[in-house]
Amino acid sequence: MDSKQMAKADFITSLGLMAGSLFMMLYPVFKFPRFGEWGGLYSNPGFVPFLLGLTLFAMSLYLLFRSLKRGGHQIRLRTEDLSRFIRSPIFRRILICFGLFALYYQLLVILPFTVDTALYLFSSMMIFGRGRWYFSLALAFAVSFAVYFIFQRVFLVPLPRGVF
Repeated sequence: MDSKQMAKADFITSLGLMAGSLFMMLYPVFKFPRFGEWGGLYSNPGFVPFLLGLTLFAMSLYLLFRSLKRGGHQIRLRTEDLSRFIRSPIFRRILICFGLFALYYQLLVILPFTVDTALYLFSSMMIFGRGRWYFSLALAFAVSFAVYFIFQRVFLVPLPRGVF
C-alpha cells in the first residue's frame, strides 16, 4: 500500500476509532453500577474504561490530523471497492470482534464479572483460535478468576457484579 492509500486508510480508521472510543467513554458511565461505599469517582467500575476510551480517542485524533496533513480526506469510494471490502474475510472478523465486544459489555450488567469474562474469552478463543475446547474453557476461567482476584482482592478495585 502506498503512502496515499495509507493516508486514506488512516483517515477512515481514525474516524471509526473515534466513534468507538466515544462509545467506550460514555457507555460505562451510564450503564455500570456505582459503588458509593468504595469511595468517589475513582472507584466507579466505569472509570477505567473511560480512561481507556479517552486514551484511544487522543491517539485517534493524532491519527486523524496526520492523515489530513497527507491528504487522506480526499476519498473517492467506488461501489466495487466497497463491496469487495464488505465481502472480505477481514471485514467479517472485524464484525465478529465488535459483536463479541458489544455482547460482553451488555452482559456485564447482567452476569457476574468472572462468568462474563470467561464466556467472552472462551468464545473468542473458539472463534479465532484453533485450540481444543476444554483447554480454551479452562484457560478462560483461570484467567477470569485471576483477573478478578488481582483487581478485586489485591488492588481493591470494584468490578461489576451483575444482577445474579
